[in-house]
Amino acid sequence: MTYEKAKAHYRTLVFQHHPDRGGDTRTMQNINAEWAKFQADYARNEAYRRQENAHAEGKKSAADYHDMNAVSELLRMKIEFALNLDGVDVELMGLWIWLTGNTKAHKEAIKANTANESIKWAWSPDKSAWYFASIPSMNRQRRTLDEIRDLHGSQRFTKSSREDEPARLQP
Repeated sequence: MTYEKAKAHYRTLVFQHHPDRGGDTRTMQNINAEWAKFQADYARNEAYRRQENAHAEGKKSAADYHDMNAVSELLRMKIEFALNLDGVDVELMGLWIWLTGNTKAHKEAIKANTANESIKWAWSPDKSAWYFASIPSMNRQRRTLDEIRDLHGSQRFTKSSREDEPARLQP
């Protein structure tokens, strides 16, 4: 299934099963959990694709140094957590997750979503965004969020804080 087809299917399921539209919370949680798993698997597969391209050029990539299945599981857990934060935009760029929008209301929950020091969210003051780096960057060049999107691509989704509007994906 292509990413676009999966996104359309997710949006259809959200529209049908969102609690604000007569669905139940448990079903919506299961849909969000499956979407988080899909996003994480998609990121892992993209990392393998970048690895193949790097090898074709005689270079190495992050996938050569990390267990991508473990990275995928970390991303899944973090995306699933972030999908439950009302009014927060969740964006997967490469192997990093960025949180923007109404993050101030969820600051303590975001800070508490930590398994250990290496698996935590961090605040980027120059981008006014929280991020989770599943694989730390070795590149120390400062980039804007738009530059990061251009470099790594982006999958963005938002859970609305409005009572009458279900979670939605943004192009």
